[in-house]
Amino acid sequence: MLTVEVFRPYHVQLLMAQGVQPAQTRQVSQVPANWASVAQVPGPALTARAGDRLLLCGGIMPVGPKMGVLWAVLSEAASAHMLALHRATLRFIAIAPPRRLEATVEKGFPQGCRWLELMGFRFEGEMACYGLDDETHLRFAKIRAD
Repeated sequence: MLTVEVFRPYHVQLLMAQGVQPAQTRQVSQVPANWASVAQVPGPALTARAGDRLLLCGGIMPVGPKMGVLWAVLSEAASAHMLALHRATLRFIAIAPPRRLEATVEKGFPQGCRWLELMGFRFEGEMACYGLDDETHLRFAKIRAD
C-alpha cells in the first residue's frame, strides 16, 4: 500500500541508500550526503513509500508567484507502483499549482518523458548542456487554465 507523507530532507539520503532508478543515478550521486540530510527544500514536497521502502521524493520549487519547477527522485523499485505514484502526483500538483509548471528530463530517458506527458505536460524543447555533466535535457511545461 502506498502512503504519502511530508518530505524531509534526509529522505533523499535514504532513497539514495535504497537505490534510485538507473536514469537518475548520476544526477543524484552528485548530491552530497550531508546536503541531502540538512537542506531545506523550497516549496511543497512529499515522500511516497510502500512499507519501509521509499519510492519517490518530489515537490514543486517556486520560481516566482506564477511559476514552479516540478522535481522528483524515484526509487529503482518505483515501477511496480507507478499507477499509485502517478495518481498521488496528480493530486499533489492539483492542490495549489502555479500557473506554469515546468519539468526537465535527461534526453535519452523516454520513460520520464512519457510520465510527464501522461500528467498533461507538453514538450517545449531541448536544453543543451543543462545537466551537471553537460548532458542535454528536454523541457516540458504544464499551463494551468484560469
